[in-house]
Amino acid sequence: MQPMKQYPAQLCLTVKKSTILAMVLVSVVFISLGSAAAVAETPLSQLVDDKAGVYVEASDLNGHLKQFLVSPVVTRFQQTQVFQSWLISQDVKNLKQGLRDVESVTEQRLFPLLNNLFGESVGLAVFNNGPKQTPSPLLLARVKKASATKSLFESWFKKTGVTVTSINYQKVPCFIASQSGADSDTIPQIYYTFLERTLVVTENKHILQSTVDLYVKQTLQKQPRDAQASLFNLKIYQRAQSKLSPNVTGSLFLNPRIWDEHIKPPKNEVEKGVVNWWHKTGGLIVGLHLKNTVALETVILFNSEAINLPLLDALQVPTEIPEKYTLVPKKALAVLCGQLNIHLLTQKVVDFYANKNPEKWQKFHAVSVGLLGGLDPVTEFAKALGPNVLFYSVPRKELSFDAISFDGLVALQITNPDQPAIGADKSQYQTALENVANFLMNSMLAHHNAHLKQDTSASILKIEDHELFQMRWIDSIGPYRPAYGINEQQIVFASSPELVKEFFTLKSEESLAALPLFQTWKETFFQQEKQLCFLNISSIRAFIDQNSDFLAKQLAQGQDGDIEKGRKKLSGLKGLLQSFDGLFLAAGLQKTQVRIIMGLGSLDPVN
Repeated sequence: MQPMKQYPAQLCLTVKKSTILAMVLVSVVFISLGSAAAVAETPLSQLVDDKAGVYVEASDLNGHLKQFLVSPVVTRFQQTQVFQSWLISQDVKNLKQGLRDVESVTEQRLFPLLNNLFGESVGLAVFNNGPKQTPSPLLLARVKKASATKSLFESWFKKTGVTVTSINYQKVPCFIASQSGADSDTIPQIYYTFLERTLVVTENKHILQSTVDLYVKQTLQKQPRDAQASLFNLKIYQRAQSKLSPNVTGSLFLNPRIWDEHIKPPKNEVEKGVVNWWHKTGGLIVGLHLKNTVALETVILFNSEAINLPLLDALQVPTEIPEKYTLVPKKALAVLCGQLNIHLLTQKVVDFYANKNPEKWQKFHAVSVGLLGGLDPVTEFAKALGPNVLFYSVPRKELSFDAISFDGLVALQITNPDQPAIGADKSQYQTALENVANFLMNSMLAHHNAHLKQDTSASILKIEDHELFQMRWIDSIGPYRPAYGINEQQIVFASSPELVKEFFTLKSEESLAALPLFQTWKETFFQQEKQLCFLNISSIRAFIDQNSDFLAKQLAQGQDGDIEKGRKKLSGLKGLLQSFDGLFLAAGLQKTQVRIIMGLGSLDPVN
């Protein structure tokens, strides 16, 4: 390749501004629409030194973005009032003008330009230069046509008054770009080269040389790629990449060990906890998914299997225990479910409380043993609870201003450790739970009736025994009818007896597990993750549509009773919820890693 000519300055544009513009182009590519398919080539991480502290890489941007931009999530969002208002905003006008300026400088249409530069693969690495030095970036892009990109650079630099000097390193032509007439000691220089179709840009000469070294060893000297000191071969990087779900659009990898010298000694307990987590973390990776679902998954990898972190210990349970999604109705508005080591959590809470209040704990312990039929609450009874824990809410059938607009249910699994039954079909643990639940219900009932106003009927406790469960409820305490149901597998507390009945008699085809969106997400993102928060946006929208007048009046109470303001707020909420049908946050915790996934998307699982 011939060295580029030196041109006089024609525009007041510094090299630093050129660099910023390049970074803007990388950002803009995420809203561009490409058409070409990606070429299967080696990952760009094979050209990145393993001393990189942060590395971001995206591949097949054309394919992923084309698929995403025609998905229901995007097409439905484009129809919302929020998007339509944004289209006529000053921000969009400024953006369009900026794009026209870029096209004027490059003399090329923007989207084909971005397609050529970043349409296949792009990577950005950041290297630590020490506590008192600014980190150095390294940009890698696999361009479609190297010759077209070289011509673009030559034209661009000519217009912006940038001088380009040609050098050789390892017999590879490299270039130094700097502002014409500037003092090279004070103005940053940009180093770049083309390694076949891979554009390499950095402000650090040594980083450019390390990339060229990797290229020469792998391509020209034909040395084994897996023997090179590249990021691709770093064990923690390979381990992190293997944890991401398939078809990820892009990923960000953090190597904590590169940044250890920036960590200051902790000054308090909170900082000690943060530093403790940092030193136990071997690596972190974040993956972005763009399909019908926009999802971010984060995996924190520990550097040892012998990690003792209280939160992890309490949330870890055997992986073979199945989740209970078939117990949640499709109409549920919000769901919180997961698995919890209640025995361990109880021990930690009791140890803390007993150390602080030994006399109070002794009294509480004695009362608990009596209510539990002789079972010790910590060493015996707590072992029977969990690990599955579930909460969900559903719309109330009759709405009123003196009650919240939904009913709720909490369910707790009974594991029944090896203990002989004391009746025909009851274990000692089920009987103990019934004693506690009855005590709570009776106490609630007595307190309520003791404070009744005149001419008000007393609340009563009602009992029903069914084949699958037993149920007790108070009818009623104000607008609520608190209830509980129990059998040998579950104990359930709810704000109405109807929820208890539905819980124990729900058919699997009417459950959350049968919802198409939920099925798709579970199979794709959280097969192993046991802790889940799910918002059923489609059910929330239906609830708003069915009760729009009441909800508008309820919202108006916070707007000085102005019903129009209430309707306006409700309309804005509905518009925000039109774009997608669900939102989830899932987490899985193990001795070796923590995995967290969050996403939102539509019901259409096709694309």
